[in-house]
Amino acid sequence: MLLPKPHIHQLRILSARSGRLAYFKRLNSNKNKFSDIEEFNKNKTNYSYGYNFDSLKDLDDKSQPKEYTKRNSNDDTIDINEVIENDPRLTKLKPGSYEYRETLHQLHQEFISKQKNQKKRHEFNERMRGVLYGVLALVGVVSAHQVFMNYESIKNRLLMNYTYKDIKDDVPEVTNKNVRSSRHLLEKLEKELGDGNIAHMKDSKAVPGVYQFGDNAKIPLRIPAFDGMLLKDAFVEKGRIIAVTDKGKVYEWRKGQSNLKEVKFPFSVNKITATADYVYYLTGQEELVYTPRKAAKGFLPMLKRNWLGLLKSQSYNKIDAKNVVQFASGHDHLLFRNKEGQIFVVNSSRSPKNLGQYGPQYSPFEKRDIPVNKPIEMTLLNNEVVKDGNQKRIVSRKFTDIASGDYFNIVSDEYDCVWTWGDNTSGQCANSNTIKMEPVPRKVLDKSDYKRICRNIFGKAVKESDFEVTRVLASNESSYIVLKYMDQNAILSMGNGLNGQLGSGRYLQVCSYPEIVKSVIGLKEFDEEANSVKNINIKDVSVGNAHVFVVLNNGGSSKDVLAFGSNQFGQFGNGKKVKACKPTRLPRLLEPQDGNDKLNLAKSINDMNTQRLQLLDNYKIGKTNIEQVIKAGEDSSIIYYRTKQ
Repeated sequence: MLLPKPHIHQLRILSARSGRLAYFKRLNSNKNKFSDIEEFNKNKTNYSYGYNFDSLKDLDDKSQPKEYTKRNSNDDTIDINEVIENDPRLTKLKPGSYEYRETLHQLHQEFISKQKNQKKRHEFNERMRGVLYGVLALVGVVSAHQVFMNYESIKNRLLMNYTYKDIKDDVPEVTNKNVRSSRHLLEKLEKELGDGNIAHMKDSKAVPGVYQFGDNAKIPLRIPAFDGMLLKDAFVEKGRIIAVTDKGKVYEWRKGQSNLKEVKFPFSVNKITATADYVYYLTGQEELVYTPRKAAKGFLPMLKRNWLGLLKSQSYNKIDAKNVVQFASGHDHLLFRNKEGQIFVVNSSRSPKNLGQYGPQYSPFEKRDIPVNKPIEMTLLNNEVVKDGNQKRIVSRKFTDIASGDYFNIVSDEYDCVWTWGDNTSGQCANSNTIKMEPVPRKVLDKSDYKRICRNIFGKAVKESDFEVTRVLASNESSYIVLKYMDQNAILSMGNGLNGQLGSGRYLQVCSYPEIVKSVIGLKEFDEEANSVKNINIKDVSVGNAHVFVVLNNGGSSKDVLAFGSNQFGQFGNGKKVKACKPTRLPRLLEPQDGNDKLNLAKSINDMNTQRLQLLDNYKIGKTNIEQVIKAGEDSSIIYYRTKQ
């Protein structure tokens, strides 16, 4: 407690007390002076302690208020003046003397100084306590806000990582529906683990084929019609697969069919893609042909004369383009690149939705009819003006990779710069102005940007010259860039991430600044042959309409697979329908040696730690060196085999 500065009347109190003590000492020394109490009372002297004070108690109550007392551990009131008077330094001095008063004054000063220090310490402690409470309150508010804003993310993460604990067969049936078990998983997979699907299982290391999942099939199921076939490419959607075999033939499979339907062409096909209205094929002669995706309404096939000179209708039509090496499709447009690295766009709809994907020649701000299936050269993109001394000249740009979303495009050039144009509603064109359509191709990222974005994962000492763009990809409303830095890889993602398809650990509706898929960075493994730890890089990335597969380049002939994004139709193949905003492991393919016990099959699917999905790579089946490929499609996915190049 605080004690005010000593006043003169306090010193008078002390002097009065000293006088009272001296009086009683004199009284005790003359015991024989009074014979009884009555005589003492007649001869006692009344002392005056000041104005309106008749006793020391009254004077003490006025001069020493209650706040200057404190209680000890036994709750006894302690008088501060009494404590000071009992100080050992005063006991040796004569009360009322100069030394006594001087020492008493010093004791008061020490007490006041001590009280000030205690007050400062108390104020500091209270201030720090207030700061701590403020920090805790701030953390609480921020945490509550994050939980509220990311409730679905947290909920799905908990469900995604929920383990199915095994129960013994002799345990009675559990009636609590909240108990997760392999038996419960078996009930969820009753359709997939039917006798017919189990009978179709083949040894994945001995018999090539196609596994399909998604379209409400939550685990990879083998399609018997493809058994023994090696594919070059495939287009996948719900209930339908169009596959290109290693011989260049095209086959179509629909859900419920036991046989394949051949799509006959007089040439071999290398690749396949599709827009909303047409299916496009890249031929072995580097030409583009197309067939109607649905009904042939408005489709005009090619006419060809037979050996008799009669015109014969073909099942396909051709686009006027040559030396095509790569193509990509959106909803209403096709993007392709030729050998020279030049970019062209094709309109594939009679009533297209133009959000800038066709370039400045057919701006969305002008109402112009766009020719169907006619190449549109991107003149401003394919050429640039450079200064050569005092003169200017036009130089062709060369592009190395292309991709298309529903209504936008993303490409990379030979200098590892990324260009985008088209719809930017979700930030997929890497433009912060998300309400703006971009009909003019714009360079959005270069090596200096990669250094700035990746400085926290590759270190601040990274060199711009060491960055390389290996792939660009696109889903419906999201775009992806696969970077290579030294012996490491990184994936940057932008656009719509409501289903977790950005892979950054967050669910974002709009993202115009590249997110980093951190879960695939810094992975390492021990190489037994080199007897050292090496980085695990990225072998391949496949993007569907809202989900993504990442194939890791592990050592040996087995490659791990990670998935993130939408899983609404079971397109992960992990037995669930829970989306994921960061890469998650997948269960391995079911094998005949797993037996016919459905409960054991459910346990095998549930065990993704020791029995995770690993694709074959550089593996020999018979005399053929093959690899397994996983491909993400439209709400569906497949795993197929192809010849290792």
